Amino acid sequence: MPRFRPFPIFFTAMAKFNLPGHSALLLGIGGSGMSSLAHILLDMGVSVYGYDKKSTAVTSYLTERGAKIAGNLDQIEIKDIEFMVFSSAINDKNHSIFEDAKNLNIPMFHRSDVLHKIFSQKKSISVAGSHGKTSTTAMIAQVLKDQNLSPSVMVGGEVPFLGKRGGQFGAGEWGVYESDESDGTFLKHKANLRIITNIDNDHLDFYHSREKLEEAFFRYIATDTPGHVIVQGMDEGIRNMICHLFQPKPENQNFNLWILLNLNSLDLEYKDKLDQIRKHLTKNLHIIPYEFKKNGISFQVQEQTYQLELPFSGQHYSLNGLTAFIALHIVGIPAISIQAGLNAYQGVKRRQEVLGTANSITVIDDYGHHPTEIATVIHSLKNQKKDNGKLIVLFQPHRYTRTANLKNELADSLVNADYIFLLPIYSAGEAIIPGISSESIAENLNSNPWKILKGEVVEDVTVIDAHLHPGDTLLCIGAGNVRDWGEYYLQEKSKLKK
Repeated sequence: MPRFRPFPIFFTAMAKFNLPGHSALLLGIGGSGMSSLAHILLDMGVSVYGYDKKSTAVTSYLTERGAKIAGNLDQIEIKDIEFMVFSSAINDKNHSIFEDAKNLNIPMFHRSDVLHKIFSQKKSISVAGSHGKTSTTAMIAQVLKDQNLSPSVMVGGEVPFLGKRGGQFGAGEWGVYESDESDGTFLKHKANLRIITNIDNDHLDFYHSREKLEEAFFRYIATDTPGHVIVQGMDEGIRNMICHLFQPKPENQNFNLWILLNLNSLDLEYKDKLDQIRKHLTKNLHIIPYEFKKNGISFQVQEQTYQLELPFSGQHYSLNGLTAFIALHIVGIPAISIQAGLNAYQGVKRRQEVLGTANSITVIDDYGHHPTEIATVIHSLKNQKKDNGKLIVLFQPHRYTRTANLKNELADSLVNADYIFLLPIYSAGEAIIPGISSESIAENLNSNPWKILKGEVVEDVTVIDAHLHPGDTLLCIGAGNVRDWGEYYLQEKSKLKK
């Protein structure tokens, strides 16, 4: 394979970020996080090589932009590579390419190390949390871009304002990125502004207990590190962390804590803890009171009242919008500009994304795969529909470990669906766990009508179609390839019209 060099204009940027070369191999380049990083490196002038077993629209667009992508590790000329990037999802670590890289002294970095190296040179905003990271990051990034601040961005999904990608390296001083807690790598970099949306029971295969998960998020807050921290304070996990772990030190004069609270719902223990924190942080503790309204959220900042009405329904979207508002307020953007930008938020691919309509049946795709996310999306869509048709849910469980740990909760999260179709578990590279399957969820669906499908798109869509009627909504939900079923359904219906 020929070696491609970056344009000379980017050499200064490369030197500034101290990356070990101008050509990089990204393993699993088609993944949401890795593809976004690939776009950032391409923007910086790095020659990007990639490996991914599957050819997708994501890899095709990267190829259009100049990335050289192989579907087999044996097809990669390792001598053309100056550094390698991998993620925790890579399960081909016994391949000879790793030994070859070691023998050739080619540096190998986890994706998070490269991400943090890039964003450490910016005024950075990191967004962590079990749910809502992508939407919150995208909201902040969209407003920064609308304000012509040319932000650097890393989002775990495609966003309209960046075209067909989720990453960009901008010329501006600010950068905003998702901070992934799944493998603990979110603790490697302390951004100037750190956000936690919520803390829920996920990735317990890594943390082993809820207590250790909350401890990790508390370390992410980093009370000994200057900067601003914003937390959605009514979330149960964040409340527990604040009440049981938060020990502010009076000498942290440059640490600012912003807590978003519904003041009508605080218990006595929480109020006492907040009083203790205020004694230490004095002017550095900022309480942002809010309440949900019919069409959005109302809140106060510095005794001024504001309201957001995002174009997406659900209290979770409104709360993420408020979180983004506070972050942008800290950056220094005028409130009126923030409001206008957030009220025009364009969304993220695979977050309540309407794929299309056929025969008066709306097909929606969503990335939700944790019980809290699933229940929230279903609740939001049911509220929209009211009595106008049924909500048919096609759910694809994601990972055997998550299904084993949360099978009861996953069943509970589907309870508001009018009919439930279950696909086989999407393994995401995990080994099969004996006795764990979609049946593990189905056996806990006591009152809901349900059916387990075979995982064959053509045959499954025929079964689903028999249950759909005009006015219904088909929600395809899961972090795997469940979207394929919705797209195929629409394709088949469009053929019938011709």
